[in-house]
Amino acid sequence: MSTTRSLALITGSTSGLGEEFAKRLAGDGYDLLLVARRTEMLEKQKAELEKEYGASVEIRSVDLSDPTQLLDLEKRVAEAENLEFLVNNAGFGYEYKFPDIDLDQECRMVQIHSIAPMRLMYAAFGPMIRRKKGYVVNLSSVAAYLVGPGFAQYNATKAYLLSLSKCLQCDVREYGIAIQALCPGLVHTGFHSAELMDEGKYKKIPEILWLNKETVVRESLRNIRKKHRRTVCVPSVRYKIFLAIMTFPLCRWFTEWLYRTRSKM
Repeated sequence: MSTTRSLALITGSTSGLGEEFAKRLAGDGYDLLLVARRTEMLEKQKAELEKEYGASVEIRSVDLSDPTQLLDLEKRVAEAENLEFLVNNAGFGYEYKFPDIDLDQECRMVQIHSIAPMRLMYAAFGPMIRRKKGYVVNLSSVAAYLVGPGFAQYNATKAYLLSLSKCLQCDVREYGIAIQALCPGLVHTGFHSAELMDEGKYKKIPEILWLNKETVVRESLRNIRKKHRRTVCVPSVRYKIFLAIMTFPLCRWFTEWLYRTRSKM
């Protein structure tokens, strides 16, 4: 790994937003440390990025729900003196109502969405503080603001990332570190066609509510690099309006009442 170029670490790098972040940051001149579970996809991604962008790419096959594998990655991150960018993107969806859940999956989600990003940030802050510069993007969601059935753990972990990002920005701003909670809505990434999701339901959602990954990543990077940046990035005017409506107290009360009523039917 070259030490003359800054390093960007991206989790969940082989698909969706993680894949797009890898392309954008390689194009911006970063070397990459890419983390995902599937070795064959990482190897393919490494070859493509090195050929197209001339970046030096290190790959690590890691299951972030495994504490031992996560600890090994933390040690590598803490030693990366050229680390400048961390994108906590890894995650998955799981759509079931309590109590009809797989408890192990719920715990795995907490580990991947909440524990792993927190620990990786802690490891990354060392090199970033020494460089007096760093950027962290935590993939939260508009779901962090919402209440509804079937996504209790997903919404809760995204709300945790949102709150954690806001609080940590207060702690590390003095060290030149910028933290962003990225809160997109529905994005065309393949996320909603995963095994644990009801793909058919999402195919019925109007196209106007969907974002493309290129736009989301472009807006995320543009916002985090601004001098007068905001910690929370909602990369779409339509979702900014949506959140303004949904978080208005009367609308929020009505939505929660509707969900409670439906659950009794």
